[in-house]
Amino acid sequence: MNSVQRVRIEYSKKGPIRYIGHLDLMHTFFRALKRANLPVSYTQGFNPRIKCSFSPALPLGFASEAEYIELYLDKKIDISSSTGNLQKELPQGLTVRDMEKLPLFGKSNNVKIKTVTYRINLQQFSGKSTVPGQASKEDIEVKIRNFLDKEEILLINKKERRINVRPLILSIEMEKDWNIRLLLKVRGGFNFNPRIIIKTLLGVEKKDLAFVEFTREKFLFW
Repeated sequence: MNSVQRVRIEYSKKGPIRYIGHLDLMHTFFRALKRANLPVSYTQGFNPRIKCSFSPALPLGFASEAEYIELYLDKKIDISSSTGNLQKELPQGLTVRDMEKLPLFGKSNNVKIKTVTYRINLQQFSGKSTVPGQASKEDIEVKIRNFLDKEEILLINKKERRINVRPLILSIEMEKDWNIRLLLKVRGGFNFNPRIIIKTLLGVEKKDLAFVEFTREKFLFW
């Protein structure tokens, strides 16, 4: 059967469920969609799959206020009732924020992402020894200025390749309540893991960021 409708489901991911990986998240949604009786479309072939695309995978442990799924349907649905039905089937921590109709034909938002914004809350180690010299906000602001003054910032990615991430970093700002706001350029659907950027910026070890809250706030599209 040909799809007759495409919708985008926007949702947040918070609390303990942020520690499940992307594949587990996908299967959680697939089960919820089935229980909510949404008329999802399937691909053709020997191994049919739900026709959908998820927003780029979150690093494990990150919360988000800006996730989405683009979903193809075999029948047109009532947006309001379908939103409520889906929410009832989702576990705590996954909250449907919006569901909207999209043109049936068109590019996925994944290829139209321009930038992504992250909020990093340092409250868990503000004034503690995990920040060298028990850094103050002023110390961190100096680190940010020095970091952004560099023409080249070489970091190791998942494939163990050294890449220059400086062109991807559009801004880093220290805000009130020990929040850092990080704006990254997305290139070809790819953006570098913010945890590695912040670890390098602060000059700490990965374990020192264990209790730091990372939240993906929003995407900006072309």
